[in-house]
Amino acid sequence: MNYREVAETIRVARAYDKNRYKLVQNLLMKSHLNQWRIVYLMYASSSKHRLSDEDLREIYFKLTDLYPEEVEENPDIIGLLSELSRAKKTVAITDRVMDITKKVLDPSITNTERAALLRPVFFRVERQDLFYLILRLSVRKNVINRHDVIKALGRANGKLYRNLRKASFLIGMEKVCDRLSRNEEIQDVLTPPIGRPLIVPSPAVTDVDTLPFGKSYLEIPEGQWMTLHVMKGGVRLFDSGGADVEVEFDTLQMVESAKIAEGIYLVEYASGRDNELLILDQWSQDDDMIHFEKRRENISCAPWAIKPMIEIKDAVYYMEHVGIKESVLLWNAHGILSYENSIYEVGLLNSSMSRRSVFAVVGGVYTCKEIGAAPKLSKWRVAVRDGEDLYPVGLIESQTNLTRFTNPHKIIEGEEVTMISPVYVYVDVIGSGWGDYGAYIQGQITSVASEAGQKDCVGIDELEALSKGWEEGYDDIDRHGDSDSGVE
Repeated sequence: MNYREVAETIRVARAYDKNRYKLVQNLLMKSHLNQWRIVYLMYASSSKHRLSDEDLREIYFKLTDLYPEEVEENPDIIGLLSELSRAKKTVAITDRVMDITKKVLDPSITNTERAALLRPVFFRVERQDLFYLILRLSVRKNVINRHDVIKALGRANGKLYRNLRKASFLIGMEKVCDRLSRNEEIQDVLTPPIGRPLIVPSPAVTDVDTLPFGKSYLEIPEGQWMTLHVMKGGVRLFDSGGADVEVEFDTLQMVESAKIAEGIYLVEYASGRDNELLILDQWSQDDDMIHFEKRRENISCAPWAIKPMIEIKDAVYYMEHVGIKESVLLWNAHGILSYENSIYEVGLLNSSMSRRSVFAVVGGVYTCKEIGAAPKLSKWRVAVRDGEDLYPVGLIESQTNLTRFTNPHKIIEGEEVTMISPVYVYVDVIGSGWGDYGAYIQGQITSVASEAGQKDCVGIDELEALSKGWEEGYDDIDRHGDSDSGVE
């Protein structure tokens, strides 16, 4: 296939507000045996590494031998590079363009090497088409998005959108395309592999009037979410960011005594309970259509290892059980597992009742929900005050963009990003404490506390009280210190 068809499809798609997927679908049906080739050249997020405007400017100077002062300030660098085309029409085939694109996006090479790789393209791809190739290489948002690609793949191959979407999260877009090109089924890869890390998104913050479900299961959040992987001869535990957590002996004993069957479980870890780890849901299912209610019934273990929930006939009745002062999670009894904790599966209500406190943000972590996609800075490491220092207590998500406060960094999965200086933020705390796995917090960053400083930050000794409250289980000695001991 000539690359002109790919570029022309993207160009036409710019004029479409809806149904862009139909244009992609037409191309996929013409190239059924190698659908990944089309997707890769259209879907920008399918590369972990892309070029910044600074990279593109350097490549432009390498190609033209111009000096920076010979070029206008803040130019449209993609347009400038496109103008270098010497081709009257596009004659490059998609296989060759894809090969060059992969090599140029290799993070291990220099911009001088990238310029040399791109040089032949200017003689084989005409200006209009070259614009979309350079756009694909850049960090800028492309025209075709993930929704368009998955919907097009579903229509071109006769598959359900939700199945393809789930499969792309679990095994990656490239493998999904390869399976479809070989006419293989997707159904058998709709469950995550045991022992592999999973990103656990925070529940959607909502109110009862916007919940798209009725019959529900209610629970009071008490700690942080993790995934527990039980397999032959071993147990693995991952935090919400997908990082490996060293398994304590007590956890191994709990798994053994509860006779938890092999599988992946969403668990809540909270200190101070008889059982610090309690199972919320089972995330490994042979049938992806099993509802939340049935998944809970099917969990094979001792009942005491499963977190109790209250069944309510409709979500609107939840206040009868908790009142208005308690943050609660409502799980859709008929929710289908998507591994995203979407609004169709679970909702966090009464979040305004959670204790809003000031924390310091000391860094962030790039995570990648979809295998092979561009990682996103979606988890932020927050810390509490510990004397004159800051002590990290966990990874949470943010409603506000904090990227502007970070030091220069690489966009790589697992990359730990540092802050220019500690940034103080307001956090709605759902659960917090200190236990066998150290300090933890579950909640969400809501906004920057622009006038706060370290003195306003939560102290390490206050962490457990944030979710329990001083009035609930903490007496004056806990709050003010033991007068007999001389400790304040």
